[in-house]
Amino acid sequence: DMGPRSRYIGSEVPKEALLWQDPVPKASYEKLDADDIASLKQKIDALGFTVPELVRTAWAAASSFRSTDMRGGANGARIRLKPQIDWKINDKKELNKVIGKLEGLKNKFNTDNSATKVSIADLIVLAGNLGIEKALKAAKFSQPVSFFPGRTDASQEQTDIKSIGHLEPQADGFRNYFSGNSNLSPTQMLVDKAVMLGLTVPEMTVLVGGMRTLNANANGSKHGVLTDRPGELSTDFFANLLDMSVEWKKAKGKPGIYEGFDRKTKKLKWTATPVDLVFGSHSELRSIAEFYAADDGKEKFAKDFVKAWSKVMNNDRF
Repeated sequence: DMGPRSRYIGSEVPKEALLWQDPVPKASYEKLDADDIASLKQKIDALGFTVPELVRTAWAAASSFRSTDMRGGANGARIRLKPQIDWKINDKKELNKVIGKLEGLKNKFNTDNSATKVSIADLIVLAGNLGIEKALKAAKFSQPVSFFPGRTDASQEQTDIKSIGHLEPQADGFRNYFSGNSNLSPTQMLVDKAVMLGLTVPEMTVLVGGMRTLNANANGSKHGVLTDRPGELSTDFFANLLDMSVEWKKAKGKPGIYEGFDRKTKKLKWTATPVDLVFGSHSELRSIAEFYAADDGKEKFAKDFVKAWSKVMNNDRF
């Protein structure tokens, strides 16, 4: 449960690096400075990724973290290696597209710079942060997303496929994913995932609402994307979830799916899962949802989302 070797304290520690500790190489170069970070963000932006692509890739990498044993996370960039690249929750085609272009950017940057280098792990997180900043700007917010460089890239040889295979999520409510291979309900699995990521109830709530409007669901699912402007970091999820002009019913022939109909026109407006609707039915979660749905809750929502997002991105930075 000590996690990686960087968490060791004292002199009486093992000298060998054990494979089950998910070792990552030590950086033999200088960290990125503010100018490097700004330049790399411009170069990432020029690659033409959409906001959802950037956000989904960064979340897929960082959200593998487990607070129980300090395994997983973005450091090491194991999202590009087996077995993580093949996990059902991850879109392998999209990951290869995004990471492939980031690899090209990394190679060019490292060739052009002698002392300072960048890792794919850092680029994945930086790209995700850029996606958040673009989504904030589109929603007319101005909120910087902090970035702390220093991650390195693990190799396939440093990765125990069988051991890391146990980290594969059977559910991730933040991406509205539920495989059905769980003894717990989707809502219970959401709470379990939040605990693994070290999140509080408000942090869990703001991240779910934000991830929905960012269109960051796994495998292109539209359930819970309660907004007419996907890709913008807005409070639309909460406002539309609590809209009393919408009547929610169980979808016929679609277990675990609910449909929201306009009470007057009877037209279908939205689809959702129990993970979405729990923020309207559970008293504590509803109170937080109402806070963010209010007209004067938008700025607080933006700040809280960025803080919670940064927490997840940096969980494995000890």
